[in-house]
Amino acid sequence: MRGANPLTRQQVKEVLKATDSIREKALLTLGFATGYRISELLSLTVGDICTNGTIHSHVNVKAANTKTKQGRTVLLNSDAKKALTVLINWLQSKGLNDKTTPLFVSRKHTNGFAAISRQQAHKLLKELFALIGAVGSSYSTHTMRKTFAKAIYDATGGKIELVQIALGHKAITSTVSYLSFNTSSIDHAIHAMEF
Repeated sequence: MRGANPLTRQQVKEVLKATDSIREKALLTLGFATGYRISELLSLTVGDICTNGTIHSHVNVKAANTKTKQGRTVLLNSDAKKALTVLINWLQSKGLNDKTTPLFVSRKHTNGFAAISRQQAHKLLKELFALIGAVGSSYSTHTMRKTFAKAIYDATGGKIELVQIALGHKAITSTVSYLSFNTSSIDHAIHAMEF
């Protein structure tokens, strides 16, 4: 979603503090840490994340569940592993530890057969973002993916081709449009020009 804005590192911390829900914290953390689209996140099952209670080092979204129909594997950082450990323990305490159980199970379907819907995730995230002042159509489920893209861009010193790989984009033009919010470098260059 081209119109979505990323959050700053401080805003990420604030939105994670804004909820006490284990499921919401895990959804946010995994979204910010992997850059997966909301539909990809909601396709994950307990078996995709852990084996015998041990969190995997990487998470893989199957090709059938991606926009590009190409699977994508992403390393899990320590924050993601912590949030997922808490989520898996919570699911196990509810008897939802079958490997086919949706990772982000709906509260309406606590029998483990249905993940929360994209619409429910959108509503939930919009409400959380609003709590930290990130309001409007520029903040949505895609904000997590944009935040991930900006973090990778900044951490790699602006290497857009690495952002492309991290996001799983087929075309660099898609990646460029993802970073369209990052015009400060252009503004700085314009101000620095002298004739």
